[in-house]
Amino acid sequence: MKCYLQFKLDFLAQIKNYINNKWNSDTPVGSIFRNMALLTSGTGVAKAIGILTMPIITRIYLPEDIGVLSVFVALTAILVPFGTLRYSMAIPLPKNDGLATNLVILCGISLFANSGLVFLIFWLFARPLLSLLSMDQLLPFWWLLPLAIAGTGMYELLTSWAVREKAFTPLAKTKVWQATIGSTVKIGLGVLGFKPLGLLIGHVFNQTGGVLSLLKVFLGKSAANFRHISGNRVIFLLKYYADFPKYRLPSQFLLIFATQAPLLYFAWQFGTQITGQLGLALMIVALPMTLFGQTTGQAYYAEIARIGRKNPDKIYEISKNITRKLFLISIPPFLILLLFGPWLFQVVFGDVWKEAGVFASILAIYLLTQFVSSPLVNALSVFDKQRLFLLVNVIRVVGIILVFGFSFGIGLTGFKTILVYSVALSVHFIFVAYLVFRVIKHAAIRHAV
Repeated sequence: MKCYLQFKLDFLAQIKNYINNKWNSDTPVGSIFRNMALLTSGTGVAKAIGILTMPIITRIYLPEDIGVLSVFVALTAILVPFGTLRYSMAIPLPKNDGLATNLVILCGISLFANSGLVFLIFWLFARPLLSLLSMDQLLPFWWLLPLAIAGTGMYELLTSWAVREKAFTPLAKTKVWQATIGSTVKIGLGVLGFKPLGLLIGHVFNQTGGVLSLLKVFLGKSAANFRHISGNRVIFLLKYYADFPKYRLPSQFLLIFATQAPLLYFAWQFGTQITGQLGLALMIVALPMTLFGQTTGQAYYAEIARIGRKNPDKIYEISKNITRKLFLISIPPFLILLLFGPWLFQVVFGDVWKEAGVFASILAIYLLTQFVSSPLVNALSVFDKQRLFLLVNVIRVVGIILVFGFSFGIGLTGFKTILVYSVALSVHFIFVAYLVFRVIKHAAIRHAV
């Protein structure tokens, strides 16, 4: 355990030194990687907290409890994009801070209206909805779903404002706060016997902690812009950025559904015990993406949004450099999970979690391609390719449905199902990276003409 944590800390230090030596602070790529390093430092500490506490959590809670948490996380993740209708993604784009402030107001109105709608739906139909997933264990805790959606949506829109302002220091601090309070709640309530409720409440805190800190950033930077808030401007932005709910919302829904589909399928087909094993594996496999991929995507988006679509050549060069560096960074976690997954899971989380380690080794197959391609899709927003992003996610969902349909039809075991799923995702992520570069290059050719 200590060796594993020391490896991660040394790895982070090497990346930081490489960035400082390789990129001049005045270059766009240097700016992206400086911001990435800043966000990574906060996320790295947060994930270190998560890694240190996870062996405790896996010894307090059973795989069945983790299975309930996994389905709760899946449902929350699927419903969160409907909170702001993805208008939050547009917050970094306006050149005028007054318009951006009106966008925040639009997102806030949408968030609380849709969270209330989710509350009403589950209040009336929680039992039949959860029974479809064989998740009657979640029935007493359905009221946590709308709370999680409202809190996560608020953090999401305030994060977009922080990205706009490049306020990466407070954003990094919120990551640490989320991990600390979330893990503390999970352990504390678990010791007191609140199972699986402790996991669910801890997850809510883990997603929403730091909202007040980011709210201070928003209020401090935009107080002078409040006089620009008006109903007409909100309606104008509602129409002007209509492509986000029209194309980005279904795209995001399909993207998240594709990500959470294995958990939903396993809950329906195999029960909570094996779903818990898969849930832990997916959680660990997601660490490199959470630690580096998301932070890189935020920093990359902030930089290319500032550059704008009128300078596609610069965006192309930045994207090419980012891809090369991310590929090199992704190799160590890929090899660690692929070669030592089962052994690591037994040592770190306990003997009962060996199956999760086998799942993690199989899932590592698509880790490298996902890590490289996922940040690049932000370029589609800059070049107004929301329809293409939607098409990409439709293809992914159709592919995953075919994978699980095929697995169900011939009666594949859980391990073989995940193997087919991992190979299919690897092909998809390679295709996405190729498509993004083609869009940027085509824009560069048109701009030259």
